[in-house]
Amino acid sequence: MKKTICLSLFCLLVSPPVGQQAHAGETPETILIRQALSNDVSGYRRGDSELTLKTYDERFVAYQGHANGDPRAWTILHENRDALAKQINADLETHRYEITRTIPIISVRTTHAFATTIDSGQVIDRASGATTPVQIQRLWTFLKIEDQWLATAMVSDLGDSLLPAADSGTHDGISDLLQRESQAWEGGNASDILGLFDEHFTGYNGGMTFKPGTWTIAFSGIEEMGKWLDKRLPYTQYDLDRKILHSAVGPSGNEGLAVTHETVAIQHTAGPAKHQKERYVLWTMSRRSGSWKITNMLYDIGLID
Repeated sequence: MKKTICLSLFCLLVSPPVGQQAHAGETPETILIRQALSNDVSGYRRGDSELTLKTYDERFVAYQGHANGDPRAWTILHENRDALAKQINADLETHRYEITRTIPIISVRTTHAFATTIDSGQVIDRASGATTPVQIQRLWTFLKIEDQWLATAMVSDLGDSLLPAADSGTHDGISDLLQRESQAWEGGNASDILGLFDEHFTGYNGGMTFKPGTWTIAFSGIEEMGKWLDKRLPYTQYDLDRKILHSAVGPSGNEGLAVTHETVAIQHTAGPAKHQKERYVLWTMSRRSGSWKITNMLYDIGLID
């Protein structure tokens, strides 16, 4: 593979703040997120679904990681808080949870955050008394609404290694969305780009790895991205060659995810220099409002062919 220059959309950003690690540089925001995650696991231990569900936003989406760090293996389990509630109530009726939770990472940027947790212990069948040991790693995303941090998504059974994952092609709606997104960058119109993103979307820099410990939040919502685009687009020209490797939709078809491999070339209008980079990108999207909107984008996630 030809050598490329490490210069991409997020490399051109002013470096975002490094994510706060749990118990290091604790802030009022990380304390509130830690409390939300504590309420979730306490509800399971007490058999109190109402306490657990206080952690989740009504737009919450649950993904199953299948013990894989490669999102091409992930599937969408629940597309909203109500669907999750049905599962939680059923689980608590049939099982007791004797588990503890550690929180290795909490990273915050203004009103957006992500965290990882590790739950360990045992689950006990209420009828038979049979016990099942558990050790589950999860990835969470949060949005601050007024003074409360609510979980907007969670990947359960997140793997800490990359396992073989087959490319799967794409769904028409997702393909159209991502094609229009790449065309909007090439057209250089900020309004065309921003119109494809959800108001509360989060943009991440993966740092060329698949492990959340190295990720940073680059954009917390379209307002922040819009300000950056206004400064950037008048002076650069983008050329994107994008291939959709994988996509999946939820049970109702209203939530989706995709993984793309793309080559992005960036040329400054003031000079002849042209920089190019190959990258993998993880996308999530929603069409609850009628048309597909991008809810998360993780550039430079470290995957392998």
